[in-house]
Amino acid sequence: MHATVATSTVSGTVTAPPSKSYTHRAIFAGAYGAESEINRPLVSADTRASMRAVEAFGATVRNTEQGLFVSGFGDQPEVPANVINCMNSGTTIRLAMGVAGLVDGTTVLTGDESLRSRPQGPML
Repeated sequence: MHATVATSTVSGTVTAPPSKSYTHRAIFAGAYGAESEINRPLVSADTRASMRAVEAFGATVRNTEQGLFVSGFGDQPEVPANVINCMNSGTTIRLAMGVAGLVDGTTVLTGDESLRSRPQGPML
């Protein structure tokens, strides 16, 4: 059997369905960089909690025609001026804990009664 292997270039665009999980992660990933565009995000109460959380650390998030634009805090997030309320979003509080570990100061995270009742100890 003879096979010929040739190199080629693959290109294209993949359009994934909006995902709350991907949107949370894209917001936080964008906050670690300079500027990011998130197309077709799934905007919900939980993902809005993530937007507010990264803004508390110094990023900015704004709406665009395509979705969201994130201007990040880079590698040095700011010490939040206020308590960060993660509402009922477990993903937000867990991702925010990671950012809080980079802050040169104290970060206070909270949430609604349901979120506060969930075990967070292993994350700390």
